[in-house]
Amino acid sequence: MKLALVSLNDSTDVLQWSGVNYHMARALERAGATLVRVGPLAHPWTRAMRLRRRWYGLWRHEYLASLEPSALDAFGAQARAAIPGDVDAVVAVTTMIAASLDGLRAPVISWDDSSPAALLDHSPELERLAARSARDAMTMGRRAAQNVQLAMYASEWAASSARTAFALPLDRVAVVPFGANLERLPSGDDVRRAIAARSRTRCRMLWVGVDWERKRGDLVVEIAQRIEAHGIPVDLTVVGSRPTGDRELPEWVQVEGFLSKRTAAGAARLAELYARSHFIVMPSNAETYGLVYAEAAAFGVPSVATRTGGVPTVVVDGETGILDDPDATAESYAGRILALMKDRPRYEAMARAAATRSAAMLNWDVAGREAVARIAAVAGVVDGRRERPRRMALTPI
Repeated sequence: MKLALVSLNDSTDVLQWSGVNYHMARALERAGATLVRVGPLAHPWTRAMRLRRRWYGLWRHEYLASLEPSALDAFGAQARAAIPGDVDAVVAVTTMIAASLDGLRAPVISWDDSSPAALLDHSPELERLAARSARDAMTMGRRAAQNVQLAMYASEWAASSARTAFALPLDRVAVVPFGANLERLPSGDDVRRAIAARSRTRCRMLWVGVDWERKRGDLVVEIAQRIEAHGIPVDLTVVGSRPTGDRELPEWVQVEGFLSKRTAAGAARLAELYARSHFIVMPSNAETYGLVYAEAAAFGVPSVATRTGGVPTVVVDGETGILDDPDATAESYAGRILALMKDRPRYEAMARAAATRSAAMLNWDVAGREAVARIAAVAGVVDGRRERPRRMALTPI
């Protein structure tokens, strides 16, 4: 089956969109698809766009030119010019790209971690979004709903939002979770050995991210302090971001800084940190999905997170990790971590359950096979051959 993968960013670059484009493309290829990569895409900055950005900036509102209908039209024109005429289907990475792909003969399938409606309701980063951009986002969602034959989302939260906000019927929406963005996954034996080797007297916690405030790094430090106060020594390793503010960090906080997955040394160090940690602790204010929780699960590391956005698809509370409400206190999180540290069989059962969930649904090989099967069904491809003619027109919703 021949697919065009259309993405705003470069799908050959593992650092773009946290590596999602890159790993998604490789997963589709491993699942048997022949891929034509289309992207990166860009839109011209018109004089009107520049004036709007300046005007909204005066009021400290965020204006997103990429949501403008004219920007979507520009993305679509570039994509259509690069998509071969013999593809069986077109995979649009994100709703934005799906909205730009009208008028194609091949069926369009989108794959995203959120819907525009879910983002507007959920993301604190969009609280100051300009009213014009908010309207454009919803218009974009409606355009995408008209263009796609199937909308795949990484979580039930995102899928439910799309069904409700854009009247997408059940048979045109599917949940296909993203995998862990790692080049090499540990073997089952490696994971079992890592779980057994974790300290019984010291709690090793890991935080991985680039936004210290949104991912509540200060709360993680406070959680660790509560655990220390209860008599269990803690090591907290911070990867990616450097803590903000003037607060002096305890001596048991180790700041690794940025580790590049592009380099063998960076990838190996990150794998080492995952394998030795008891928990990844990242109770973010908002997450559309939570790729780091999927990465941690691959190493049998339970996640400590907030019950927000698409996180419950990745982390099952009490089974593969700990989920708490957005207003949960450091003491609440610390209490649940302490209970697991004092009950080794229960901790190891949770760690094994995280690894099992990773193998079953939180890895790109599983995602690629599921996506290819669903795309083939939409495109009418059986055993690599198209069994029915393509649709010639879209039916508006």
